[in-house]
Amino acid sequence: MGVQVVADMMAPDDILRACGYLEAVWMEDAANMAALLDHGPEETSTPVLVTQLGDSIMQLLLPGRFGIHDGLAPQALRAAAETMHADPAVRVSKILIETLKEIAPTANPGQSEAIARVVLSYMVSVADATPDTVLPVLSRTCARARSDGAGASPRNPLRRCVDGERQYLDPATRHDSWHW
Repeated sequence: MGVQVVADMMAPDDILRACGYLEAVWMEDAANMAALLDHGPEETSTPVLVTQLGDSIMQLLLPGRFGIHDGLAPQALRAAAETMHADPAVRVSKILIETLKEIAPTANPGQSEAIARVVLSYMVSVADATPDTVLPVLSRTCARARSDGAGASPRNPLRRCVDGERQYLDPATRHDSWHW
């Protein structure tokens, strides 16, 4: 069974728009929320971008919760990845992002806000943030997503390791859904 990484490379402007929308939702800034939902006919809609960023956030935050980091020996990486794949919270996370992906393309403004609130709530719960630290956590997470190419970093050990049973795909061979 191969790991299929979801998050397509997001353009820096798309990451900024998604982060800006998440911030506007957190701050309950209706004017900025409405402005950030406005997009051109050739542009990806904001709820889709927020969902893509949410997927990247999940992929960035979850491995660390299971001790997965650069420099792990292949056997330790395999063991940690197997533990992560078996975890019920990880499985629910996958279901959550797949659900958001289904809703996002046709989301109206109210649904767009709900998608953003779900992504924020997820990020807060996984990052152990508090209401006072949400904006700094969002800022750091978005900066990390930008620097990692929205989850496509070859530095991520899950995307570099190949073993007999699992293939951790590099960004050039990603698929459209996240199956761990």
